[in-house]
Amino acid sequence: MIVSRTHDGLTETFDGELGNAVWRCLGRRGMLFSECESFDFVRLAPGAALDERGRGDIEEAWFVLRGSGEFVADGEAPLQLREGELVLCSHGTGGRWRATADSPLELLVLALMPAAVSRRLPRRTPAD
Repeated sequence: MIVSRTHDGLTETFDGELGNAVWRCLGRRGMLFSECESFDFVRLAPGAALDERGRGDIEEAWFVLRGSGEFVADGEAPLQLREGELVLCSHGTGGRWRATADSPLELLVLALMPAAVSRRLPRRTPAD
């Protein structure tokens, strides 16, 4: 697994109308020898939002490390979330994260291939 402490392409910073966010890649599919697409750290500044549309081809597990905020899945009521809570997004689910106005929101996200895709792939194992 690769852990990045520098801005070498594995870290992205978003700064615009939705506020400030940092997305840091901790590992990618080829490095993990699993059905994992990626393992990432996301930090949203107070009041910032992150729109997750366009990633509906994967399944995700979002774990709230620090802070509080809300997740709004397409067509659903907002979920109010705080430290230690987990959100599971099935294949085809989109939504938006927003940090509360008074503190940053830090998340770990594990993105996985949907079962329909991974069942069709050849078995992958690390080399000896």
